Amino acid sequence: MGDRSILQRSIPETRLAFVTGLLVALGILAVTVAFSILFLRGLVREQIIRRDAEALHATTLMEQLDAVTQGETDPRSDEQVGFDGAIRASRLKGVMGIRFYDVDGRFSDAVPATILPLPLSEREQAAVSRLTACGRFKKDTLLSSVFIYLPQFSEGKIRTVPILEVTVPLHRRETDHLAGIAQFIIEGQGIEDEFIQLDRRLAGLGAAVFGVGGILLVFMLWPTFRRIQNLNRAITERGERLQRANEELALAARASAVGAVSAHLMHGLKNPLASLSQYVSHHGADGDPSDQDEWQDALSASRRMQQLVEQTLEVLGDIRGEPAYEVTIDELFEDLKSRVTPMAERNGVHLCFNADAFCRLSSRTVNLSSLVLVNLLENAIGATPSGGSVSLSLDCSTHMLCFHVRDEGNGFPDHLLDQLFLPCRSTHEGGSGIGLAISKQVADHMGGRLTLEFSTTSGCSFLLEIPEEECLDAGI
Repeated sequence: MGDRSILQRSIPETRLAFVTGLLVALGILAVTVAFSILFLRGLVREQIIRRDAEALHATTLMEQLDAVTQGETDPRSDEQVGFDGAIRASRLKGVMGIRFYDVDGRFSDAVPATILPLPLSEREQAAVSRLTACGRFKKDTLLSSVFIYLPQFSEGKIRTVPILEVTVPLHRRETDHLAGIAQFIIEGQGIEDEFIQLDRRLAGLGAAVFGVGGILLVFMLWPTFRRIQNLNRAITERGERLQRANEELALAARASAVGAVSAHLMHGLKNPLASLSQYVSHHGADGDPSDQDEWQDALSASRRMQQLVEQTLEVLGDIRGEPAYEVTIDELFEDLKSRVTPMAERNGVHLCFNADAFCRLSSRTVNLSSLVLVNLLENAIGATPSGGSVSLSLDCSTHMLCFHVRDEGNGFPDHLLDQLFLPCRSTHEGGSGIGLAISKQVADHMGGRLTLEFSTTSGCSFLLEIPEEECLDAGI
């Protein structure tokens, strides 16, 4: 396919890759933000629970001090001191009850007595052994898992409420000796509201971080994408130019080899063809009159082959730098007309030659140009239906001689336009499929250009441009 079609295919693919990469990056950012928010949420919740647990532990110790200052009897056991402090602390707002445990973590009592006795967890046992309070929040807790009996249980109304369980060590303020363990059961609606507010703030923070990060990603990745897109375009163009250059080099190498073989072949054919022409001419004059037409056809064919051999040798001689001579445009057009007129007459095609520029060209330029123009004219005649016309015109533009060959054929199919000057399988009987490829190589060798001006269903036009420097005078 051509340069344009490849670029049109590669650029959308690159954009799709950019969008895919951007979505992947945003997905990774979203996952990272989500995990960070969840991690931060867990840390903050743990800090809130620890805060309430430590506050309740400190309150328990303060209640011990208040009991002493109020003149209560002090010769009490450590366990009794801790028990009294816990009872006083239970008057705090939201405390639903207390479970008491001994130093080994065995349940001993509960206030009120309807509190369901439950064992301590290993985490709670380990914390209080270090004289540290710990807490545990339960969002939806059945009251039947906290109380043995409540009046509402008889009506089958067992509500679920948020519960905060705070386990604190019981000991004197001035000692580190563990005397017992108290587990406060606190109504947790306040802490649940605090968690909800925390979740809202963290969700807003996560959305803000994701939004800002997403915008930054787009602004950072877009220039990179544009640069990659330009690099892809440049690589595509360079790759296709390199491929075309390789094809042209291969074709030039084949043409050079064919030229060497052709020179040897033409020299070998020149004398045999001259002898053949003389033999046909002599025996045709002395033969049976009824066979004169056949002898005449044979003579025309042999002379035509002689002419082709001489023209080929002339071109090869010019390429090798042999002495050149001057040819006018009129002489060039007359020579071209003589070469293609027989084919045009057989096909019923009208020829039209017109020159708007006049100059003299070297024989080398004329011979090389003739190879290209004869091929273009023969292709045009073959493509034009009987009764149509083929034209050759010459004008000058931007220091170039411009030869236009137009026909009235059906034009080229769209899928062939990008491979027009590459060797291919010919669609004409007896064709080789390399005529236009060789013609383009010849034009490039002259320093000119061969291009397709247009191709429609009513005809097409080829343009052969030759540098003005090829002219031997300035009278253009």
